[in-house]
Amino acid sequence: MYTWELKDWPHFRFDHAAAEYWTQKSLAASQRILGAMAVVPEDLGSEARLDLLVSAAIETSAIEGEALNREDVRSSIKNHFLKPDEKVAVHDPVAAGISAVILEVMDLYGEVLTEQRLHHWNKLVLPEAGSSPFSDARTVAGQWRTHSDAMQIVSGPVHNPTVHFEAPPSERVPAEMRVFLDWFNNDSLELPGVARAAIAHLWFETIHPYEDGNGRVGRAIADVAVSQMLEQPLMMSLATVLSKQRKAYYQQLNSASKEMLDITPWVNWFGERVVEALDGSIQVIQYVVKKARFWDSLNNRDLNDRQLKLIRKMLGHDAPGFEDGINAKKYQNLTRCSKATATRDLQNLVAQGVLAPIQSKGRYARYQLTL
Repeated sequence: MYTWELKDWPHFRFDHAAAEYWTQKSLAASQRILGAMAVVPEDLGSEARLDLLVSAAIETSAIEGEALNREDVRSSIKNHFLKPDEKVAVHDPVAAGISAVILEVMDLYGEVLTEQRLHHWNKLVLPEAGSSPFSDARTVAGQWRTHSDAMQIVSGPVHNPTVHFEAPPSERVPAEMRVFLDWFNNDSLELPGVARAAIAHLWFETIHPYEDGNGRVGRAIADVAVSQMLEQPLMMSLATVLSKQRKAYYQQLNSASKEMLDITPWVNWFGERVVEALDGSIQVIQYVVKKARFWDSLNNRDLNDRQLKLIRKMLGHDAPGFEDGINAKKYQNLTRCSKATATRDLQNLVAQGVLAPIQSKGRYARYQLTL
């Protein structure tokens, strides 16, 4: 039996002491972020904020199995802060759409959450509804689902699928969402902040009101709730943490949507992820500062264009191929140079202290930046 079928639905129960514990930890982590931002130059703080917003947009899509180009997302978000004549074209409507949602959460988190805004977000995350491989032909973005057959989350072969969850029938969705929005905007405001965000996300996902895009809209709602708890625009990427723990995330949602309305395990798990995301933001700020100092240290080095291209790539977040370091083969592919040139350039970077060897044996030699 699913929670929405229970007599007491949607009266969730949870351990208030545990929820308050995670709320206080979140608030303390948020203060550490403000402290870190206060001592870094404004341009570096802006870069750190941009990195977090880009990560949030990319990872909330990755959870749904949709890979976005980082540069498209970065350009979409950066355009928001530029003058009209400084903006660049973004060719991927999906990247532009999810970026717009992330920015609206940041800008409008303090406003009332309405049916119209949710429909708007659903349109943004599904700009090509009906033609995307992630939605079927009947998907109409920006309206509650209306089909008569069951809305199920399934996996496995088509001839023998495993049903993980079944949402309320479509005819119940409008009334269910009215109750949810009234609770979110009015009845929930005195709850511990982490519990409110955890319940909001779970409740929305349980109703599953759209044909597609529920996960991305649901995580945006959670981001709004966390921002309201912190009373400031979100300086974190909760989606990045959830994406890294995607399997556990789905397992926790699945368990919390079945059989009972005591969701203490879900609130605890979610609260830990919020704190983890906030602590991760501090690491991003520290990395941006470290990166800036590193670039400053290169001013008196004799580096060629190939070497500078490598450093820019290795300092970026869009090159997972460099997580295990750089070797001559990768350097050749990146800079289109000969093997001899690659070896010479890399050895020169080591001699100048820009790279340090991870493994230094012959053709298996690999290097990392000396941040």
